[in-house]
Formats: sequence, C-alpha cells, structure tokens
Amino acid sequence: MVECDFPELNSFGTVIRFALELEMVAATVNEQLANDPKLASASETFREIAANHKKREILLVNTRREKLNEMILEPIQDLDRERYIVDPNIPAGADLKKSASFAAGIESTSAEFYNDSSKIAKNLLSEAARIMEKMAKENLVNKSKLDAL
Repeated sequence: MVECDFPELNSFGTVIRFALELEMVAATVNEQLANDPKLASASETFREIAANHKKREILLVNTRREKLNEMILEPIQDLDRERYIVDPNIPAGADLKKSASFAAGIESTSAEFYNDSSKIAKNLLSEAARIMEKMAKENLVNKSKLDAL
C-alpha cells in the first residue's frame, strides 16, 4: 500500500507538492507491478516507467529550489484537486491487462494535471510551464506503452 497526501491546490507551491505526490505514486505503483511475478512479461516496461517518474521527481525538486522561489507562494485558482487524485493501491490479483490499465489511468490523470498546471504556470513563469508541458507529454507516452501491453 502506498501512503500519499495530496495537498489542496491553492498556491503554486502546493501544485509542486501535488506533482511530487503524483510522481511518487506513479513510481511506486510501477515498481510494484514490475516486481509482480505474474506480470513478468511486462516488467521491463513497468521498470522503465518507474525510473522515468523518479527522474521527474528530482527534476521537480530541482526546479522548485532553483527557479521557483519567488513564485512558490503565488495564489492560484481553477485547479480542482479532486480531479487529479489517483488511487495508489493496485487492484488485488489484477492480471497484466488490468494492471497496465490501472497504471495507464495514473498516467492519464497525471497528464491532465500537468497540462492544466502548465496553463496556470504560463501566467507565472514560463520555465515552469515548459517543464509541466514536457511532463504531460511524457505521461502520454507512458500511457501509450501501458495501453499496448
């Protein structure tokens, strides 16, 4: 079971914290799927996606530290946290198709979060917007890989 705490989305700082939670959940879910013996045929795909999410987590931390200090407390609106919360618990006994679909759902929700966040970030800082747009595209690539399983 993955423990997560998705914050309210009321400042740009909380958007980054929410993004970090999404990345942690996605990495952990994909690692768990990669280690499931009955999903061995797709373990490499799950591992690759988990590693990608860990790198993205580092990117977010570095971006927050190096580029976003002045805007971290900027208030935001128009992001409904409930739309982006993902279930971190893999369905018990799920076969490959159901597991891949579960992980793809996380990618899809994450892509939506990053696309919506990038629109808000554009108003505050173009660098943050570029990073979030890139992450949304990566989520859609991951989702395609999972949908193909």
